Amino acid sequence: MPDYEKLVDEPITPSSAGLTTEEAKAQEAKWGRNEIPEEKEPLWKMFAMQFVGTMPLMIEIAGVLAFSLGSYIDFWIIFALLMTNATLGFIEEMNAQASIAALKDGLIRKLPVKRDGNFTPLDVTLIVPGDVVFLRGGNVVPADCVWLEGDELAVDQAALTGESLPVEVPREDSEGEPGSGKRLWSGSIVKVGEAECFVTETGLNTMIGEAAKSIQESGGKHVGVFEAKIIMAGRVLIILTLIAVGALLIYQVGFRSVPLEEVLEMSLSLVIASVPIALPMVMKVTLAVGAKEMAKEGGIVSHLTALEEIASMKVLCSDKTGTLTTASMTVYHETAATFNKFTGKQVLEMAALASNAANKDDAIDRATFQAYAKMAGFDKDVDAAAAALRKKFSQEKYFGFNPVVKRTVADVIEISSGKKMRVAKGIVSKVLKTDPTDGGQQWCVADYEATKEKVAAADATFGKSGYKTIGVCVSIDNGPMLYAGTLPIMDPPRIDTAETIKKIKGAYVDVKMITGDHLNIAKELARQVDLGVNIFPNTALWPVSKERDDLILKADGFAQVMPKDKHEVVAVLQGMGKVVGMTGDGVNDAPALAKAQIGIAVEGATDAAQAAADIILTRPGLSPIFTAIMESRRIFKRLKAYVIYRICVTVQVVAFLCIVSFVYNEAFDALYIILLALFHDLTIVTIAYDHQVPSPKPETPTVKMLIFVAYSMGAVLSASSTILYSFGHLILGPKFSSDFKYKESCMFLQVSNSSAILIFNARTQGFSFLSKPAYQLFWSAVVSQLFVNFMLLFSDGFIVEELDPKDILGIWIYDFSWLIIIDLVKMGILYITEGPKQSVADVQGRSRSKSTSRAAAPGSTTRRSGAPKLSKEIRVSMQGTPMPR
Repeated sequence: MPDYEKLVDEPITPSSAGLTTEEAKAQEAKWGRNEIPEEKEPLWKMFAMQFVGTMPLMIEIAGVLAFSLGSYIDFWIIFALLMTNATLGFIEEMNAQASIAALKDGLIRKLPVKRDGNFTPLDVTLIVPGDVVFLRGGNVVPADCVWLEGDELAVDQAALTGESLPVEVPREDSEGEPGSGKRLWSGSIVKVGEAECFVTETGLNTMIGEAAKSIQESGGKHVGVFEAKIIMAGRVLIILTLIAVGALLIYQVGFRSVPLEEVLEMSLSLVIASVPIALPMVMKVTLAVGAKEMAKEGGIVSHLTALEEIASMKVLCSDKTGTLTTASMTVYHETAATFNKFTGKQVLEMAALASNAANKDDAIDRATFQAYAKMAGFDKDVDAAAAALRKKFSQEKYFGFNPVVKRTVADVIEISSGKKMRVAKGIVSKVLKTDPTDGGQQWCVADYEATKEKVAAADATFGKSGYKTIGVCVSIDNGPMLYAGTLPIMDPPRIDTAETIKKIKGAYVDVKMITGDHLNIAKELARQVDLGVNIFPNTALWPVSKERDDLILKADGFAQVMPKDKHEVVAVLQGMGKVVGMTGDGVNDAPALAKAQIGIAVEGATDAAQAAADIILTRPGLSPIFTAIMESRRIFKRLKAYVIYRICVTVQVVAFLCIVSFVYNEAFDALYIILLALFHDLTIVTIAYDHQVPSPKPETPTVKMLIFVAYSMGAVLSASSTILYSFGHLILGPKFSSDFKYKESCMFLQVSNSSAILIFNARTQGFSFLSKPAYQLFWSAVVSQLFVNFMLLFSDGFIVEELDPKDILGIWIYDFSWLIIIDLVKMGILYITEGPKQSVADVQGRSRSKSTSRAAAPGSTTRRSGAPKLSKEIRVSMQGTPMPR
């Protein structure tokens, strides 16, 4: 048996020797397999947990009481609602388990691994730290590695770091990060080259592994911000009701000697009255209707709680590539730095000659030809532009790009003049003067020393402004190579990005850019979209400190970030009490998407990002997010209206029943209360379709606000019921005072009417009759009350007593007279709790005026499309060379 302890305790240093079989077994014993383990909760346990909690428990108690008292219809209604709510919650949790599976799918394949001195194809799950793997173009990097020897690799790690272009490995180390230039991340894709690489981390210790671990830690059942407040308010109500039930039992059984069975029936009515049995159903239906509206705008909602959360969102952390930008590099010939009397158009045409139109996988060639097609009048038709170029020039030879020479060369003949030309494009330093040892075509541009200085100055300024560059040089009829110009290239912002950011900020949501791209690129994009250029590198996020937390709060964004950095930003903001939204598209975004209250996977996102997200966008850009914010705030108002309505009705009924019992020593028939609670809860589901105007600011629900508003209105309602119960004989017929059953039916009608009217009070902040409700809500209230009144007119004593039409009319007039009183009380309470109302138009007007003043400010540089404006520094460096405007 090998001594595993001895083997794994030996320090691992990068070496091309690889591992022996015994060493590999020792490493596997220590680190485990190169895979992401799943921690799945049994399905039965997930389903069972849906019945645990304050709200489910009270519904269950109500069901048990109904069954024990023989109220089987009530029992089966309660049971059906309980099972429906549990099933919907179970489906929500099932969706959350998809995240880890999406990450695991990327690790099932084989690669050559050096074991016992020989390369052998091995399943990547068997790779361990210390192994040497052979990678070539097309391979997915199986674990975190460092480059050992071989070609320079071009590695696409956009899904991991958000960088727009493939990076070179090895390359110069990042400042303060020794060895980073040779680092390859698990999950990135080798585009060009082949090399041996040394494995440093596997499984959960890799960057993808950390992403999976973060998703696991952030996963599980998630209760929305508003839902949590509702549950807390519901608990207060339930506790008060339980106190009332206890007092009722003591008083009626202990002092009045009422049979326990009768008191239990009254207790059942109080429990049913206090528990919003249909609340989960109303919330799910309301959110589902909102999700349907979102789908029309290009947003698929995978976790319904997100629609509830986004109304309270105060910070949106946005990825850059593919979200704020087009994820497609663009060449700007209009602002090229030109030399030797070449124009920007000529430089772009020469660059197109040295590009391969068929190589659509190469970001630079694709961007060059797209820019040329647009300049030549072919819009986006690259093939037509290439065909037109072939009619103008015939190609003799073409030397393609590789990571060693870092340039492309084309030998062409201009058909009209017969002129021979050699055209080259590539990295500026490799175009000015080639390396004789790289094996490619060789030259040195004319007047090298002077040209080099001018080109370097222009290139440096482009770099400070966040642009990558392409150098182009030309030789005519075997003459000297002339440096034609430097083309700036950048992933541009989407056309609607600046406008959408302005709208989101106008809705009082702070927007922060979180990107893996270079700091200069991030700052330039932020300048273009008017986001704010207070952007910091990821090194500013560590170490942890109070100053660091303040920086995160005030910053406009962070660049060069890794997955743990994004996760940390979200966690810190949440720790400050902020509701945070996060957009992203790559594996690197998945942990932060899972951590944020609202995770948004943008168009074209990876499976891992989509699985971790709450909302998946099917249209490009941020505009669907603004739609989601507005829709969510409407949903919030609908839910708030229902909660206030339901608590009001509960306070009204419970307070009224307690007064009837304690003051008048009378017992109200529980059947009436059961009918009221269940009937109104089922019909009020139509609140999901109600018309609402989104609030101008994020909604910040508080238990204090819910309780204060709802209890105050409920107290007014209970007063209306108590006054009618006490003095109804003054306005109603003689049977009201002589027949208790008749009196009960009258009170049943009064409470039913006032409850139906109340929803129109609860849904508005002003006078209820001045706001038009959705027709579904209006007719559900009308139909329900028509049914109740029909029963009371023609029941002939079935369930309820038949009432005199004059008494029914009198009760209706009485209830409508209280409508104004309740409206006035509500408006006074809302003024105290929320302050004076602020219209959306006022906020939008102020936002527009701010935007206008920014646009008019000296030095304003906001643009939504077209060529970027470059600094005077670049123009000066061209030494009089004409620059196209």
